[in-house]
Parts: sequence; structure tokens; C-alpha cells
Amino acid sequence: MNYINNIYKKSNLFLIFFIFFLILQGFDHSFGWGLNQMIPKVYFTTFGKIDEGWSETIWDENGLIENIQVVVLFIAISVLVKFYFKLKYLKENLNLKYFIIFEIICLSYFLLEEISWGQQIFNFKTFDLFLHSDSFLYNKQGETNLHNISNLFNELPRSLVLIWCTMPIILIKKLTYSDNYFLKIIIPSKKLYIISIIILIFFIPDFFISKLNLIDYSNLHIIENGVFVKFNLNTLFLISISTNFLRLSELQEFLYCYYFLWHSIYLKNLFIKNNIVKKVN
Repeated sequence: MNYINNIYKKSNLFLIFFIFFLILQGFDHSFGWGLNQMIPKVYFTTFGKIDEGWSETIWDENGLIENIQVVVLFIAISVLVKFYFKLKYLKENLNLKYFIIFEIICLSYFLLEEISWGQQIFNFKTFDLFLHSDSFLYNKQGETNLHNISNLFNELPRSLVLIWCTMPIILIKKLTYSDNYFLKIIIPSKKLYIISIIILIFFIPDFFISKLNLIDYSNLHIIENGVFVKFNLNTLFLISISTNFLRLSELQEFLYCYYFLWHSIYLKNLFIKNNIVKKVN
């Protein structure tokens, strides 16, 4: 277990540095050009351009983040499949087997949705069923997937995944004192709460700022005589703490994938290495 924990610690450090890079790059890409004009002696260099927004290379379809998500999900599924076959011929632990099958199916669906069921890899034409605006399966982005059809296929699964990935925080006290078999399946390590905290850091500020409708993006630029003068600092501050200068939904999905990866690793390690394999009546 110490070996896994050490890898987990190093992985989390890398994750934090990677997120820090994404924040710096995203902030500069969106606001660097303006801050360079406002305070050139302080913000003396920038890679940002006046056409604000996130970097397509990093955040768009088939970009860096989405490709990393695909790799991380594939590894998580592979860990679970290998774990399942180690348990396959044991008559006991049916509940654990059923859970693993359920998680493999869910993560496979997540992965297939991310690659639009192979469309992004094989570049096949979107089926007409997804292109007609009067179709129940009309896809707003013209892709072969379900999550761009309606909130039922997008927001609901995202909410369920959010709850699942923040469960270590919700149940942290119970985890400290409980030796419950089913709880170990759901949360195989208390250390997963670290990822849960990171997820909430990038969820809570945006959630409340969006729900309270605190940001008016039209006030961000202060223009005089048709020329940009400065940013509205209040608006800039709210956008910054909500991290909405990033493609936040993609970042959140990436963190969910990272959580599932380590959930899979800890689950396998707990039940195989520590021999917590027993019959559950």
C-alpha cells in the first residue's frame, strides 16, 4: 500500500503543477494582452492575443485535455477489467463483481461519449438522426454522441458523477471509524478526498457565481472612443475566482477521470493486495 500511496502522492503533485500551468496559460491567453496595456511595467510580457478565449490546442475537441481524459479513462477501465478477471472464478464476492461490471460499463460509456463513439478517431459522418432539428436525438454540435442532445444526457450524469467523486468528503468521518465492506467498495481509500477537494475548488465558486448571475461579461472591457482602455476589475475578479477563463466543464471532466483512475487502482489494491476478499451474504 505504501508503494501505491507514494505514486498517488507524486501523481497529485504533478496534477497540481499541471493545473497551475493551465490556470496561468488560460489567464494570460484571455487577459494578458489587456493587462499588458494597462500595467506594462508589471505585466511586461504576454502570450495572449486580443481575441480572448481558451486555447483551442488545449481545450477544444481532440485537444490536449480531451486526449488526456481518453487515456486516463482507458487505463482506469483496464485496471478494472484486470481486477475483474482475478475475481472471475471466485464464487464469493458477487457484490464486488457486480460493482466492477457496473463501473466498467459506466466508464466505457464515458469514454465512448468523449470520442463520440469513435467518430473523432475514424472521422465517419454523423448519422442523419443526430442532424435533423426535429429529431429527438438532434445533436447541437452535429456529433455522434448523447451528451450534446439535452440536459438529461449531460447535466444529470454530470451531477451524479460530481456526487460520486465528492463522496469521500461527505463520508470522511464514517470512513475513519467504519470497517463496512460496501463502504470500502464505494470509497476504497480515504486519500481520495484530496481529489474530491480539488474537484470542489473548481466547482463551488463557479456554481454560486453562475447561480447568482454575478458576472456581466459585457462590462469586462472599458472602451473609450472605440479603444480598449482597461478591464473592469470587479468583473475580472469574479471571472478569475470562478476560473471561467478556462473551459471549466472540460477541466471538471478531466478531474472526474482522474478520480475514477485512482478509485480503480485503490479498489484493486485494497481487495487483492490486502486479501479483503470474502463472502457477503
